[in-house]
Amino acid sequence: MKKPLVAIVGRPNVGKSTLFNRIVKRRTAIVEDYSGLTRDRNYATASWHDHSFLLVDTGGIIPEAREEMLAEIHKQAMLAVEEADLVLFMLDGGTGAIQADIDLARELRLSEKPVIHVVNKVDGPKQEAAIADFYSLAPNELIPLSALHGRGLSELLDKITGSIPKAAATSAPETDYPKVAVVGKPNSGKSTLINSLTGKERLIVSPVAGTTRDAIDTECVYHDRTYLFIDTAGLRKKSRIDISVEYYSMIRTLKTIDRADVALIMIDAAEGFTDQDQKIAGIVHDAGKGAVIILNKWDLTEKTEKHLKQLTQKIRNSAWFLKHAPVLSISALTRQRTTKIFRLIDRVIKEHRKRISTAGLNEFTAKVRAEKAPPLYRGAAVRIKYITQIKTSPPGFVLFANRPKGLTPAYLRFLERRIREEFGFEGTPIRFFIKKKE
Repeated sequence: MKKPLVAIVGRPNVGKSTLFNRIVKRRTAIVEDYSGLTRDRNYATASWHDHSFLLVDTGGIIPEAREEMLAEIHKQAMLAVEEADLVLFMLDGGTGAIQADIDLARELRLSEKPVIHVVNKVDGPKQEAAIADFYSLAPNELIPLSALHGRGLSELLDKITGSIPKAAATSAPETDYPKVAVVGKPNSGKSTLINSLTGKERLIVSPVAGTTRDAIDTECVYHDRTYLFIDTAGLRKKSRIDISVEYYSMIRTLKTIDRADVALIMIDAAEGFTDQDQKIAGIVHDAGKGAVIILNKWDLTEKTEKHLKQLTQKIRNSAWFLKHAPVLSISALTRQRTTKIFRLIDRVIKEHRKRISTAGLNEFTAKVRAEKAPPLYRGAAVRIKYITQIKTSPPGFVLFANRPKGLTPAYLRFLERRIREEFGFEGTPIRFFIKKKE
């Protein structure tokens, strides 16, 4: 089931990035006291009481903005509203309602999207009296909040998760077929690949980067098994997303990855592995999706075993977090090795859904303890008592330890490597959750 999308909007400097960081529990947006700082979008998956949703932080909106950059931020933020299932409209409790808030409230009413009105910078009872100024914008309910200190955050998250089901109720039902997102830079061959696999010229194929704007679903049958391929708009570098429709495409791509079971990460083998390829791979990994790395346009390269090993090694070194993902060289244009993709998709989905028995994990834990103990934490021994798997898609494991803070990132990487050696999990990320056990 795909996650609903919640967009945070408001005029500049009302605290949108601070709230975003509070909700996702990590600092992914720059927070400074300067108007208009957030020009690029930030996206993350947030969760509250077993509900999860995609959260998007937008640039500050100034209705009727004339300056080119401000006008572009306004257009892109309103496109986020168009794609959203729920909108958080942030207001500044320190300034009261101003004309820009009134104009933006009018735009949001016209969008007919569900809106939660959040009055930020309400740090105590003294500031709460000031929120009455905003009731002309919100006929029903205002949520007072201090994004900086976290005051009122639980109430807001309760309101969000209580509103999401109604907002997402119109979402199209998902099929039971394996869902495969085809992602990559513009002109990496995504549409050509799907046309080759289906044998139909269903998707527009053009050498012009960015031809595919929206996500397009295509069913494909191979050996009596049906797959749903989702072609996405090419992800450009953020500095090049200067046209609103490109921003719209990027949101669609992120939502597409969230829908999928596995992602085919398309690499232009003639161009090599670039920084943008690495960013796209990171999005897939952070979303917890299975991954297959496709080296396309192999007919335009040296086509030697040595070149394949060199390019694969570069990918392994740069995108170290995807060392578990299989790599396949193909030519979507000539259909060279394209049918091998189906076998890899099936294999990765199987690993993505794999569950290991508690008995098997207990035996593994004893073996790892004897092989390599975690480093001392503040002079004391760190012991993993036992490991249990609590989820699949992606596989998630709870580690019970006497001193959880002593399980360093380096040791967790070692543990992940050993789990993969023991149990497989090809092509899928692994998640660890650490709890204290005396």
